[in-house]
Amino acid sequence: MEKMRILAIDDNTVNLATLEQELKSKYEVVPMISGRRAIKYLYREQVDLILLDVEMPIMDGIETLKEIRTQENGVTVPVIFLTAKKDKATVIDGAKLGIMDYITKPFDPEDLHERIERVFKRLGVLPMEEEELYQRVTGISKDMKENRIKQAIVKTDEVLNYQIDEELSGRIRSVLNKLKQDHVENAIEMMDRVVDFMEQRLFSGRKANALPISESDISVRILYAVDDLTNFKRKEAIDKLNDLQKYNIGSYVRKCIEDAVQMLEEYDEVQAEEKMRGLLAELKKRSSTELSERAGESSAKAQAGYHLNMNK
Repeated sequence: MEKMRILAIDDNTVNLATLEQELKSKYEVVPMISGRRAIKYLYREQVDLILLDVEMPIMDGIETLKEIRTQENGVTVPVIFLTAKKDKATVIDGAKLGIMDYITKPFDPEDLHERIERVFKRLGVLPMEEEELYQRVTGISKDMKENRIKQAIVKTDEVLNYQIDEELSGRIRSVLNKLKQDHVENAIEMMDRVVDFMEQRLFSGRKANALPISESDISVRILYAVDDLTNFKRKEAIDKLNDLQKYNIGSYVRKCIEDAVQMLEEYDEVQAEEKMRGLLAELKKRSSTELSERAGESSAKAQAGYHLNMNK
């Protein structure tokens, strides 16, 4: 299979070399030292994606992108901004010109690959993994049940742009049609069936093969993930939560962890931490209830034994 071509534009040669080194195993990388050179290249060549530095002398990223959008090979090409600072005005200007994402420098190599793959998935060039699709579908279901219908429509429409199999795309398209017709209750029922369908495909054999784990160990692992978040280690927290899902953790705990992972994937660390702390509180409450019940059983047995001895 031919590698997809990425045009990397940056006035810093070190940055260009780093991008090429990080991406060359998966993609064909075309480095360009200025916006002018990149524009000339696009007159005669096509690319699958552009990584565009914002802060460049003479012709900055916004000016470069405006020029790119005027030519045949640049009208629809997806663009990811590379920026040394998260500037709201720049992001807004970029959004008007159709950028699909931005990456703050210095970038994390793993994050760079994730962002690029996410863009290609949104364009339907790469397939979406079922686990990721499941997280998105359950998120849409939650939006509908909490009456965030416009948000649910946007997210459902976006999911249908991804490369997903026919069984699922047909069902999800039906949900979207019901939402647009304002048949929300029907849409919710249909999406619940989609969730059930996906859970059967994803988790039917998982429970039998899941490793045993105690609730105290689950709590400890979640605490470690929360600790990662307080230290701005988002990826480490995601890894810990994903690792936890290979254990037999129960459907409620699994759903909470999946929700937290989805929030972290969307860089919503505050909500994710809140979700995990809520889960920890629930586990603690369940543990306390279980201890109380055991104490009650022990007391009842002791009482029964006492009466039995008295009757002898």
